[in-house]
Amino acid sequence: MNRVTSPGYLRFPHVHGDLLTLVAEDDVWLAPVTGGRAWRLTSDGAAVSHPRFSRDGAQVAWTSWRDGDPEVYTAAVDAAHVLG
Repeated sequence: MNRVTSPGYLRFPHVHGDLLTLVAEDDVWLAPVTGGRAWRLTSDGAAVSHPRFSRDGAQVAWTSWRDGDPEVYTAAVDAAHVLG
């Protein structure tokens, strides 16, 4: 995969309500928009990009190159856990 950006911090942010999802060091994270602790959704050691919330905010989808070719993965969002 040819990288467009470095694997640094805070790439591809997307906001839904009180939650933010983003990529940091090739992992997808969730965090409250107001700041505080962030929660890692992935830890595959593979390049990821463009996390996006579903319209209802119940899931996050992102692109991963974990198995070679780009594929879309999803995870449920537990907003109560993130927003504490």
